[in-house]
Amino acid sequence: MKHAALTWVKTTIDDSLKQTRQALEQFVENPSDTAPLQQGIIWLHEIRGVLNILDLQTAALLVKEVEATIQVLLAGKIANNERTYDVLMQALIQLPNYLDHLAIVQQDIPLALLPQLNSLRELREQPALTANQFFTPDLSLPVPAAKAPNLPDDKLKDYANKMRAAYQKGLMALIKQPKEPEGIKFIYTVMQRMQQATGQAPVTKIWWVTEGILEALLQKGLDVNNAIVNLLKQIDAIIKQIADHGNAALRVAPPKAVLTNLLYYAAHARSRGKQIAAIKTAFKLDDYAPSEAALQSARLIFAGPDIELMKIVVTLLKDDFARVEETLDIFNRADNPSVTELSPLVGLLKDMANTLGLLGLMVQRKAMLGQAILIKEIVEGKREAHLNALLDIANNLLKIDAALDILGVQGVHARQRLQQSPDTDFSDTPQFDIILNVAVNEAKTELSQVIHPLVTFIDSQNQDEELLEVPNRLKQIQGFLSLMSHADAAVLLAKCGRYIEQVFIRDNTVPPETQQKALADVLLSLELYLDTLAGNPMDARDILKLTQQRLNILLAAA
Repeated sequence: MKHAALTWVKTTIDDSLKQTRQALEQFVENPSDTAPLQQGIIWLHEIRGVLNILDLQTAALLVKEVEATIQVLLAGKIANNERTYDVLMQALIQLPNYLDHLAIVQQDIPLALLPQLNSLRELREQPALTANQFFTPDLSLPVPAAKAPNLPDDKLKDYANKMRAAYQKGLMALIKQPKEPEGIKFIYTVMQRMQQATGQAPVTKIWWVTEGILEALLQKGLDVNNAIVNLLKQIDAIIKQIADHGNAALRVAPPKAVLTNLLYYAAHARSRGKQIAAIKTAFKLDDYAPSEAALQSARLIFAGPDIELMKIVVTLLKDDFARVEETLDIFNRADNPSVTELSPLVGLLKDMANTLGLLGLMVQRKAMLGQAILIKEIVEGKREAHLNALLDIANNLLKIDAALDILGVQGVHARQRLQQSPDTDFSDTPQFDIILNVAVNEAKTELSQVIHPLVTFIDSQNQDEELLEVPNRLKQIQGFLSLMSHADAAVLLAKCGRYIEQVFIRDNTVPPETQQKALADVLLSLELYLDTLAGNPMDARDILKLTQQRLNILLAAA
């Protein structure tokens, strides 16, 4: 919920951070004028308040560190040099990217910010933060528990005393001979028996997680060290509480620090035993202790271009797409087209592919190079320039163009999903509904602009520019449907587009009234199908079935 709420204030936060970056740049050029940077401190303080309200603690901490560092800089207590400016500017760049990640991916990776946080603290000669300070798993999550035996106090206390004596025996053996397994096995057995005795009591989590730690120690997934031994000593104190107070002690929540530290070691266990795997799953520990590869990937994203900059690059690329589409369109409409007219596209597509590679869209880069090779073969006469081949090229380019649209909305945070497949299904992407509604509305707008020129031609039988644009508009919608993995609808739309291009444009004829009605039904059905993508409860399969039936009437007579 807090991540969703972030989207409502993100624009305001981004504006304030942008102005703060500009204020820092002004200060670098003119250190005697501190007013803009003083205002930046006010903006940062306001942002921190909002992030605290949203319970985005790591983001709020980064803002706090930036704010404190700027205050110390203005007070003249740290060096006014390039190193200081670089660290502050990097933080002000990382923060909006980090917030984009929270809003879009809705997964927090606080450890990815640790180097930046410590760089800021180092400037102020503050002690470095450690990784375990960012380890905050949800301790309230339920775990498997045996049925409580409901022992009366005297029996429970007596049993806990016996288990404590056995536990201490195993602990002493572990301390004396940490490389031998006997002590670990002894404690392991005690933890299993304590689970049976306490059942569903909150403290059972301690026994259960400790059992996983002991399993990892036996499987060499963890090394015995002083910290783990100290944790095991604290568990002895918990058993003593039960021995002293009986059932009353079972109603008390286990010590938060002990359970958190146990889970920290469970999260970092290298072994893959059944118990440790169950603990990692139950407490979702992979979310709180990501791999080093995941951290490095996140840091690259946070340090990379923000969505605003990405939109600029995407806009420039889409201008190139427009040039490619225009060249293909002119070639298709020419009475006697020459394949040499396609020659400039080869170099242009290769340049676009290189730009896609720089954006991290390697799958799309490969697809773009593939289209460049196909066009080169057409130019060299190695491949026929028939309509189906050109339509396939245009369709593949539309998929890449649609991927850029996603990148323009989600920035670098969309790259991983875009690389899964050139036909990635984005339906499980956070904020997908927002993106989809925008895309559906654009597709419906394109479709609505198809109908008017068709009606005008039927009335006047005069071709105009709007009519000549109809096939291109339908291809745009076709590309959207293909990217969203609605291949059946895309195929039907392609057939409809080819019918219009053949009958209305190439043959320059008005179809009979029966076909006019069938064409109107096809276009209406496709509009209804687009509505289903945006949440309309109509049955999409029935709509496609009707569309195919009406389309058969067109194709049979064409």
